[in-house]
Amino acid sequence: MQGASALITTGLAAGYTRPAFAADSIVATTYPGSFDEAFQAVVAPALTKSSGHSVNFSPLLNVDQIGRIQAARNAPPFDVVLFDEGPLIAAIEADILDKFPTEQSIYYDDIPEAFRHPDGYAPVITAQLVGIAYNPARIETPPTSWEALWDPQYAGRVGIVGPGSSLGTAFLIEIAKMRGGSETDVAPGFEALRELIPNIGAVASSPGALASLFQQGEIDIAFNYWNNVALLAARGVNIAYATPDTGSVVIRTSAQIVKNNQSPDAVLAYLDTVMSPDVQAALETDPWVMMPTNSKVPLTGANLTVAESVESMVANNVLLDWSQFQHLRGGWIEQFEREMQS
Repeated sequence: MQGASALITTGLAAGYTRPAFAADSIVATTYPGSFDEAFQAVVAPALTKSSGHSVNFSPLLNVDQIGRIQAARNAPPFDVVLFDEGPLIAAIEADILDKFPTEQSIYYDDIPEAFRHPDGYAPVITAQLVGIAYNPARIETPPTSWEALWDPQYAGRVGIVGPGSSLGTAFLIEIAKMRGGSETDVAPGFEALRELIPNIGAVASSPGALASLFQQGEIDIAFNYWNNVALLAARGVNIAYATPDTGSVVIRTSAQIVKNNQSPDAVLAYLDTVMSPDVQAALETDPWVMMPTNSKVPLTGANLTVAESVESMVANNVLLDWSQFQHLRGGWIEQFEREMQS
């Protein structure tokens, strides 16, 4: 990243106050890695072209955003923040977000009900599918179930990540359900993880690090996000994606409006840009392969191998109710670190 974006990233990461930008410029968070690359390449120029506003991106994980806004509520370091479903609940409870002005939005009506927030906050802008990532050079037959990770032939070749990430939480719940548990009863999931230990070759620090283990040849099978797998496969890495027989888990990601942001007009323009058919179509194609949430955007290329349309992606996969278990995740994270990282 260059110029103003580099200043934003460096300054915020070091805990400094936000640098001054023009009134029509906003600061929006992204996730580190391919997500940030995609938004730099597609969203930033589209915003400027459509509205004259500009955006400076700060790639951060969910956990880092809420505290920084709370520390500077009257002059927040970000105008728009990116959240998966669990951290979004915490952000709403922290009272740092404004609701979305649906009546002023150009593209809100294109977003299906499953991607709208029931309490009026901004809708989902992209969805990530969680399924089985595997090395097709070493595993010729695509896995069909989460149970495949427990196959003794993969001793020392399985990668995992903990429930501190949305990815790890989704996996823990799915294997708990596989063993008779539920979204709130994950004791069977932890029992399954203990049984998995002989197969675990690496416990990654983040979903991106987990995907990189395939690139490094350290693992052959794991759970991961579809778009991470597709991006690495397009770069020539031996990695493929399989949908479990119970369906992939849909992780819904939204861009939310921060209270006391410096330019409400620019913020709305940014959100409408991200929801627009043209931008979502550009993000959906190679090399980004990000799942759209605008119902007018058809799936193409690699995405057609995992879903026929935005509607079928919702209908044929697993949607978790994060409001039921978000408050439990702190205990799950502590248990995972105690049992799996000791």
